[in-house]
Amino acid sequence: MKYYRALSDADPMERKYETADRIMEYGIYAYIVLMFLARGEGIRNIIIFGNFGLWLLTLRYRDNLQILKSPVSVLCWIYVLVSLFSVVFSINPFLSLKVFKGGILKFALLYPVIATVMTRRTRLENAAATSFFTMIFIVGVAYYSFIFRDLEVLKPDTWLVHAWHNKFAQYVNTLLPISCILFFTWRRYVLRGVLAVSFFVSILALIFSTSRGGYIAFLAIAFIWSFYLSKSRGFNLKKIVAYFMIGISIAAVCAFFYSSDVRKRLLLISTQIYSFNERTEIWSAAGYAIARRPLLGWGLGDSIFHLDEPYRGTPFDMKPPVKGPHNMLIEVMFHQGIIGLVPFITLIVYAAVIFWRDAFSVEGVRNYMLVACVTILAGNYIIHNFLESINKVEHLAVVLGLGMAAIGIHEDSGT
Repeated sequence: MKYYRALSDADPMERKYETADRIMEYGIYAYIVLMFLARGEGIRNIIIFGNFGLWLLTLRYRDNLQILKSPVSVLCWIYVLVSLFSVVFSINPFLSLKVFKGGILKFALLYPVIATVMTRRTRLENAAATSFFTMIFIVGVAYYSFIFRDLEVLKPDTWLVHAWHNKFAQYVNTLLPISCILFFTWRRYVLRGVLAVSFFVSILALIFSTSRGGYIAFLAIAFIWSFYLSKSRGFNLKKIVAYFMIGISIAAVCAFFYSSDVRKRLLLISTQIYSFNERTEIWSAAGYAIARRPLLGWGLGDSIFHLDEPYRGTPFDMKPPVKGPHNMLIEVMFHQGIIGLVPFITLIVYAAVIFWRDAFSVEGVRNYMLVACVTILAGNYIIHNFLESINKVEHLAVVLGLGMAAIGIHEDSGT
């Protein structure tokens, strides 16, 4: 066995550990599907805690725990640790503890399992296939909602899948880069044709969502993929750019002339660019609140952002009449202060740099998974999060876990 310390071939425990590993593997696939659904929180929790329990039982025999000592992993543990300070020093510790258990604790349980269990090439390919079919399902639900519910913008609006347009764009920009891996692992032209059509339909859905932050994030994702392929053998940069521009142009023209909402949103960019669609006032209010507790923040929990207390004595004197700060960095700074913001930013940037560096030194599905993770970190967690605060830390655990699993695959593992 490649993933457990040496056991005798006759040892019956070997088969049990392999079975446990397979159960965790399928649990991860199930979680990738379920984490985008509006229902199934109980099932997600069973998968997270069940997988982690099995992982602990096999821990002493696992042969790839060095992954959890890497700088990326250490930054993950630091972020989880400082988040506990945000609970202890919160103005509402009970609320912050509840939020910690609902998000960051799950991040801490998901990451080590994914990073160590998915260290096989076939498992990374299966994760890409799972992401592809999940994307098709969510995009299909979005088209259904758009057509039959007469929505102004394209987004999923059903009891099973429900997301406002920016979150839907983030879903597509998470699943699409991982799905792109299949274009390089599926060799049959028919399957590649299915992928090409599916990608076009998904990109068109992204355009119809009218999420301008999603547009910018997607362009960043496409640029990074194109740049990487241009540096790889067997790929022609001119052809890559030409195919990309043709596909995007067709999709954009179709959306622009078919949807008045797309036209309206695009034409408003010139008038809203200076205030980032009135976000600057929200950021200003949050900035004054942050200045009152810059080191530790006000504590975890969206409800705290909507209390009047953080804004008392500032020019705003009361909570802003909005759902949230519309900026992930400001949100982290507000809730967790400097001690939370520094490890959070460092984790994302450092992971992106390491994944990008290693993508040029490995082959097969490993390099494509690393590039996919880089594009997600850059597009969703750096660019799109400048305009929104929609990414869950559990989703970040999946991206980081898959990236570290790609790095941690043994060269002689074979599968």
